[in-house]
Amino acid sequence: MKSIYKTPQAKSVLMRLYDEKLNSLNIDYKEIDVNTTFGKTRVIKAGNEKAKKIVIFHGLNAGSPLTLEAVKDLRDDYLLIAIDTIGQATKSEENPINIKDDSYAVWADEVLDQLEITDAHFIGISYGAFILQKLITHRPAKVSKCIFVVPGGLVNGTLGESMRRLTLPLIKYQITKKDSHLKDFIKAFVPDGDEFMFRMQKALLTGFKMDYRRPVLLKEKDVENFTNPVYMIVADDDVFFPGDAAIKRAEKLFQNIQGTHVLKNSKHMPSFDTYPEIQQKIKSWIEE
Repeated sequence: MKSIYKTPQAKSVLMRLYDEKLNSLNIDYKEIDVNTTFGKTRVIKAGNEKAKKIVIFHGLNAGSPLTLEAVKDLRDDYLLIAIDTIGQATKSEENPINIKDDSYAVWADEVLDQLEITDAHFIGISYGAFILQKLITHRPAKVSKCIFVVPGGLVNGTLGESMRRLTLPLIKYQITKKDSHLKDFIKAFVPDGDEFMFRMQKALLTGFKMDYRRPVLLKEKDVENFTNPVYMIVADDDVFFPGDAAIKRAEKLFQNIQGTHVLKNSKHMPSFDTYPEIQQKIKSWIEE
């Protein structure tokens, strides 16, 4: 199998960043590996083993530690179960998954079976929302409440905005390798001054074989059998998946939208100071 990393050294850099973020959380956690037909999958558990389960799918190449950072203060009240997506820059196997068929759904279902999870609340963040959408088309009964955060799979940003804010700065960086151009690229979706994300994006762009395909958009027929509650947190300055458009599309797709929340003055990646706001909304929705 070909590696998804350009060099072994590039993989080492990204795995060190993964460990750095995980250690910086200063929480008790348990790492376990489960086997699936697609390969080994890393899972991180944190929180109250006797409480309600919240299963989390992270954004593209973000990894579980980065995702747990935004919700870690929920761990006293819930058992947080973060799953490293297979085929991405995580501790799961490097085997890429077909995004056009139901492979992601089958993989996620197998992970849940290995964890003996038959019913839980789920959070899908960015690309992870696309994976969660695949799961609810395949095994809707396993998802008690479905929470999408800055979700992919519903709408895409406009071509003009994407070209101006993402594509052109990225091309400049790829040509010049100047940090200033990299900063111009990531400022479209990363909060100002996030030094860790600068280092992570640089490691990804220089050492990882990036797949720039956006998630296949969800269709109404895909989720016609899913009637459990759906909630959404979106950002008002999301260059990838514009928040207002995502809410409008979700209201057409899903039968049971129970709550939506817009993060004000927020890019695709929420800033640290929005984490309490995000956690409060998630807790209120789960306890409804």
